[in-house]
Amino acid sequence: MKKKWFAVVPLIALSVAPLQFQSVEASSGEVVQAEEHPEVSEELKPLLDIAPEHQPTLENADSGLEVQLLQEKLNHFGLKVEADGIFGPETEKQVRQFQTDHDLIADGIVGEKTWTELLFEERKGQFTVDDAISLAENKMENEDLIFSSDGVLYEEDGKTFYSLKASSQSLIDNGGTGTVGYYHVYSNGDVVESEPPK
Repeated sequence: MKKKWFAVVPLIALSVAPLQFQSVEASSGEVVQAEEHPEVSEELKPLLDIAPEHQPTLENADSGLEVQLLQEKLNHFGLKVEADGIFGPETEKQVRQFQTDHDLIADGIVGEKTWTELLFEERKGQFTVDDAISLAENKMENEDLIFSSDGVLYEEDGKTFYSLKASSQSLIDNGGTGTVGYYHVYSNGDVVESEPPK
């Protein structure tokens, strides 16, 4: 069973092994602000606050506000479709094109990865340390690992990420620092091993 106390993990890790690291040299260290998109209807804006992993999976024959949000976002990316809230053949065609354009499996089904790309601009300013830790835990699938961060959202080449330190709870329990590696966790879900901070 995976641990769900993500908000507590950084506090525990920081109290056991305080972080005194900064970003790698290539990082600008600037916190990124969310961008507003006037293309999204007012009634749909609350849906932008829902993380991609909690958005519903959408496919042909679905309908509702989430489908309308999908259609408005497709229009934002230049893929023209009527934003009527009905997932029909034209919406599926444009979803497949969007997936192809973003190096995703072009199956016409809007799941977590497609939502991540669709909502990237809105989410990059809302991407939290807890989100990064959750992504790292899910990716690593190792219950012994705990993750901590300096809490700074970095941007490099248009991508935002947190620098996380991975520590082994069993090594900490045996009196060591527990450090086993460093990772950049990007708002698009990528978890990439990184060099130790200097």
